[in-house]
Amino acid sequence: MSVSFCAAVLTELNRPLTVETVQAPPLAAGQVLVKLAYSGVCHSQVMEARGGRGPDRYLPHMLGHEGSGVVVETGAGVTKVKRGDRVILGWIKGQGADTQGVRYASGERVINAGAVTTFNEYAVVAENRVTLLPAGLPMDVAVLFGCALPVGSGIVINIAKPQPGATLAIFGLGGIGLAALMACKLFACKQVIAVDVEPAKLKMAAELGATSVIDASRSDPVEEIRKPTGGPGVDYA
Repeated sequence: MSVSFCAAVLTELNRPLTVETVQAPPLAAGQVLVKLAYSGVCHSQVMEARGGRGPDRYLPHMLGHEGSGVVVETGAGVTKVKRGDRVILGWIKGQGADTQGVRYASGERVINAGAVTTFNEYAVVAENRVTLLPAGLPMDVAVLFGCALPVGSGIVINIAKPQPGATLAIFGLGGIGLAALMACKLFACKQVIAVDVEPAKLKMAAELGATSVIDASRSDPVEEIRKPTGGPGVDYA
């Protein structure tokens, strides 16, 4: 299936993205064509567009690594999903084929893309970058499972693995920080201290289970953390 669609393309670092019409290539083995419903905007993408990762040898290229959509077509060998399936798109490798980056056509130009992009109406992605969307999960909420939730919760579940009675401090209450905070509820933590500079985020952290919150714009967070922990600080940060 050949499809033309609009995509936001990074053509030059520190310049606004340009919206271009691109042509998807035929699917290779292990690839999936998805019609996007929603895309998240991870701050790492903003950093990349501003040159925070240094010289970019793939320009021009598409962006975005967390989204949700519907499978339109599958390439040879794809068994994980089928046409019509609602899926989550994410950068974390899962089960299925891991294929090379995609190259789209825009007139005479070639537009590069990695194994998954989401700042576009359609995307050719590797099978291992899509996950079936559980029944009842709305498409807009599903976007969070493409990056913020698995990264934030994975920090706690797979890396920190806090012991019963542990104390933790979470610095920064964006999507990843709040996901980490919620994952702490899976463990018998004694204290979960949330640190940020925005009152609204601190209020949300308290609602999601933080035992105490610290506004780092008003006081030294290290000194404040030592108060509820009795001086030594936390076991995990």
